[in-house]
Amino acid sequence: MKLATPALHTLTLSLALLGCTLAIPASAQDRLAALAGNNGSVMLHAPDGEALASLNPDRALVPASLLKIPLAQVALTALGEDFRFETHIYGNDNGDLLIRGLGDPFLVSEEIGRITDILAERGLQQVRRLVIDDSAFEPNPDLPLERNSSQPYAARTSALAVNFNTVNLAWTAQGRLISGEPQTPLTPLARELGAQLSPGDAQRINLGEDPVAGLQQAAQLFRLFFEESGITVTDAAFYREALTDEWTQLYQHPSSRSLRDNLDGMLRYSNNFTANQIFLTLGAQYNGYPATVESAKLALQQQLAVLYGDNFGRDPQSLLMLEGSGLSREQRSTAIGMMHILEVFKPYADLLPEANGVLRKSGTLTGVYNFAGYIRGSDGLYPFVILTNQTVNNRAEILRVLRSLVK
Repeated sequence: MKLATPALHTLTLSLALLGCTLAIPASAQDRLAALAGNNGSVMLHAPDGEALASLNPDRALVPASLLKIPLAQVALTALGEDFRFETHIYGNDNGDLLIRGLGDPFLVSEEIGRITDILAERGLQQVRRLVIDDSAFEPNPDLPLERNSSQPYAARTSALAVNFNTVNLAWTAQGRLISGEPQTPLTPLARELGAQLSPGDAQRINLGEDPVAGLQQAAQLFRLFFEESGITVTDAAFYREALTDEWTQLYQHPSSRSLRDNLDGMLRYSNNFTANQIFLTLGAQYNGYPATVESAKLALQQQLAVLYGDNFGRDPQSLLMLEGSGLSREQRSTAIGMMHILEVFKPYADLLPEANGVLRKSGTLTGVYNFAGYIRGSDGLYPFVILTNQTVNNRAEILRVLRSLVK
């Protein structure tokens, strides 16, 4: 199917919207205008593409995490729904083992246990040094982060990160530190972090901006799981090295989760860590390792243009997209551009979280309050876009007005 160019698409939409304000009650249009203000735009389409409501449709605004929607479709198209992230295991003549991460965003405790059990079944009994390799991603990728945030969804990206680069801590009624999840043993690093906190409610915290902390956690957790699988690691020191010719691949582990599974979690929880992992992996799949922000941006923008039309990804009047999480305030989208994305994304609408008959993705930064998705109607899905870059959060009320217009 040939995609319409942005210019032609914009013209088509603009013509359709000329009489749009007359198609809905004047009271609803006035209410939308009052709620959206000067820095807001709103659109609603019927299942057949008919424009039902429009306000400032060509105003370029900060989309925030709404950009995870086109990121998801680019990933599905470029990599395939059943794409599996991998973790590679190498050995050398000295009895050392190297774990090379390739960006799996869901390298969780259960997955680590599968890896160590498989290696044990293949006859591995003892490891001298356990070596961690995160060189598949460029050092310190220049990606926007929520600075000083301890939230798990804001964890630092890494080619080798376990449990989303976070630790889950809890305390007994007597105040003793324990793991916040039964499948994950407490590592020495987790104990150090817990000792700095006061006993209280269980909490998952990210490991901060220092890449070494996350890699230490990975090494310690792998070591504990090796021991549970009956494999002895004789040297407990931390080693971080890049793969060289001295190493021989012993095992190539595919994740038990498909790309679609990862995208479901990314969209449901607006996980910036997962978005960044997928974004960098796109660059590596097109341009090789190590993955870089620049190669990922080029791959992303190329695929956005293929999916949605020329200049999508590079033009703020449709979509300017520079990274995957949506944290960059340099990025822009118009309601027209986002509506076109939603029309193309419709086969994957069920990936969006649903609340009260609305499939929606939120986009939130300070002074940015957005929604985009689909309202379920008796005759199908009604795509909608709400972009508001203002101090007051009116998006829920705007959505309520739009829902009143749906059959």
